[in-house]
Amino acid sequence: MRDELDELARRAAGWGGALGVVAHDLGSGERVAVGAGRAFTAASVIKLPIMMTLLSGAEAGRWSLDDRLPLGPEASVGGSGIVKDLVDVPDLSVRDLLTLMIVLSDNTATNLLIDLVGLDGVAAWCARNGLRGTVPARRMLDAAARARGEENLTTPDDVAALLAGLARGELLDGPSTALALDVLARQQTNDRLPRHLPAGARLAHKTGELVGVRHDAGIVLAEGRAPLVVVALTEAAGPAGAAADAGAGGPASAEVEERAADLIAEVGRVVYTATGLI
Repeated sequence: MRDELDELARRAAGWGGALGVVAHDLGSGERVAVGAGRAFTAASVIKLPIMMTLLSGAEAGRWSLDDRLPLGPEASVGGSGIVKDLVDVPDLSVRDLLTLMIVLSDNTATNLLIDLVGLDGVAAWCARNGLRGTVPARRMLDAAARARGEENLTTPDDVAALLAGLARGELLDGPSTALALDVLARQQTNDRLPRHLPAGARLAHKTGELVGVRHDAGIVLAEGRAPLVVVALTEAAGPAGAAADAGAGGPASAEVEERAADLIAEVGRVVYTATGLI
């Protein structure tokens, strides 16, 4: 597996990009990493530590998933999601906003939850849990922050550690762990790591995309075996996020991003084959 993943990383480098991978079988303990300490633009993968901060705070009684947050035009931002298009819905529960943030990668829902938990709160959760390469620096689609050089960053190592801790039940209590896995398993962007997933296996995962950036990271859940964590982050040469957190770009950008999605799908195929899933 290591040789094949190294070859995929060389392929990414050949077209001016970068690939970082972690594959961690929580049953055997085998862990293979390529470029795992590199800092990548996080894109919507930053929504994983936001989710964990939110659920941890709910467990501690700082807020409730039943609390309702007002919508309104001042909360709306563009990019992915549906909340910005709802005109007759005055508020949504924190639980529904969490679902929208993960399942549809909704940027407006994400910003409402960031306002609730605070970027400092997300950073503190990351620090407490050893995610030292993850930097929550801005809200979604904050062009002014991006212009100041404030960008959300993470590493494959950090994302894999978060997912492994979640899968093992080490980071949240039982009901919160079940909720997080259920929401992640309902992710609606499934063109990358799920592409070669065998029948009967589920992937609880979160994708991320910006111009020149494609990510996928998740936990393979299959009957009769321990969870398998797979993280694949890609970034092309040149500025990322020049358009929007939805990943809109021109024809050249679209070609790079399609190639990156194919590369991530190939990471999945390599890992699933090596671990006996296919």
